[in-house]
Amino acid sequence: MTDDLNVVLDRLDAWLEVNAPADFAALNPPAARNDIDAIADGRFPLHPDLVRWLERHNGVTATQGHGGPGVILPEGFVLHAAEGMRAGQRLMEEAIAEWVDENEAEDPDVRDIYEGVYGYAFHVRWVPIATDLTGGKLLVDHRDGDRFGNVLHGLHGGDTDGPVKVWDSLSHMFRSLLTALTEGTTMRLPDHADPVAPRLSGTDSQAHVTWA
Repeated sequence: MTDDLNVVLDRLDAWLEVNAPADFAALNPPAARNDIDAIADGRFPLHPDLVRWLERHNGVTATQGHGGPGVILPEGFVLHAAEGMRAGQRLMEEAIAEWVDENEAEDPDVRDIYEGVYGYAFHVRWVPIATDLTGGKLLVDHRDGDRFGNVLHGLHGGDTDGPVKVWDSLSHMFRSLLTALTEGTTMRLPDHADPVAPRLSGTDSQAHVTWA
């Protein structure tokens, strides 16, 4: 997992620095250890891939919203810093607590039944790592078992289904991104979306990746 991710991120950084310098410049420096630890704050162990990514880059600074430099993933997803991941996880906790409080009077066992799940939309061990223009999110699943480390897509307003797995891990996600960038192949996010291919927009220091 993490050892492979180190190699992938080395290659991704090198490709962006040469071919898409505006995207490379938008990558933030490493997150502080305290900020990484604060995401879960002892609630659950963070997946090693998530820790390694933040030790490399604390998300991106996308100065032109969801369509300019720094948006290296398809569909306008902007990668969060550690602080944004922490805030997103806490919002899920708050939504779950509010729902339980509202429904406990009708069902005293609701806290045991849901075990940290709010309907289909939230879980206390989902950590949002990126958000698109419509509010859709990419999440790293920190539930135990085979789901640990999966990258999920979902949580759009009005969704009636829960998030679905898109990649097995962050290593898989960044490896897919690297392959698309270096070989010009397509990516599909989520599975039912049309595949899109990367192209470069701008010149010299302003060159950055777009998807179409």
